[in-house]
Amino acid sequence: MKKYFSILFCFLFLAFARLSYAGNVTDVNEKVIKAFKQTFPFAEKVTWDEFSDRYIVHFEENDVRTVVDYDKDGNYLGSKRYYKENNLPVSILYKIRTKYADKKIFGVTEISTDTSIDYYVKMEDNSNWVTVKCDASGAMEVVEKYKKTE
Repeated sequence: MKKYFSILFCFLFLAFARLSYAGNVTDVNEKVIKAFKQTFPFAEKVTWDEFSDRYIVHFEENDVRTVVDYDKDGNYLGSKRYYKENNLPVSILYKIRTKYADKKIFGVTEISTDTSIDYYVKMEDNSNWVTVKCDASGAMEVVEKYKKTE
């Protein structure tokens, strides 16, 4: 149980640190800003990071935390989205709930590129944490499984 609380504390600390971080980029390339605003017009809490070959933007939109990578020309490279089960595609949610009916969905991490989307669904029951990776076609595999400690 102590291990669980330690992990939870670290996660919460990092999440709050990220939210309070104002970003260190004040002059984002205009092509990147245009691409971002066209795709995410309702983004809130936007912060930018600049690297030698890309920009990374962190924001929230409709209760979904999102991180998007753009190259210097404003081309989409990939993204990560963090959300609850209600944002999963219905076909994926159905398969998860059918196969893991005894588990509660804790959260989802969606990792996208221009060629693929993978969903990492974190679930729990009374004694275990399980992460299942699903692709867009619904193929599933367990990628993590941990016993809960008391």
